[in-house]
Amino acid sequence: MSYDVNTKQEYNAPAPAVSQSASQILESLGGKLSKMNNPAKGQLEATFNKKISGKPLPNRCQVRVKVVPKSAESCAVMTKTFPVDPLGNKLSFGVRGDAAQVVSDTFLEALAASVTG
Repeated sequence: MSYDVNTKQEYNAPAPAVSQSASQILESLGGKLSKMNNPAKGQLEATFNKKISGKPLPNRCQVRVKVVPKSAESCAVMTKTFPVDPLGNKLSFGVRGDAAQVVSDTFLEALAASVTG
């Protein structure tokens, strides 16, 4: 059984602006940004340590975001969210609750509000 949550959404906004906004949102929600985080290339990664926006989660989760330009004024945002152990290794068993889905939904709602609002 896979605990991954994969999403893809399109936005009518330039990719660099969406990427920068996504990076700021990941940090504001309580995620620890990875060293591999590169908003200029549209590649983002953050780990949530059993909390998002102050709400407790049953597991740690990692979010990987890729922002791909479709045109000068639109882009696609793809996310992959999955539970990880304390060392950052992907969990394939022993996962409690739906932490990955909660993290994914919370991030995408905040991103949509930021981009469209």
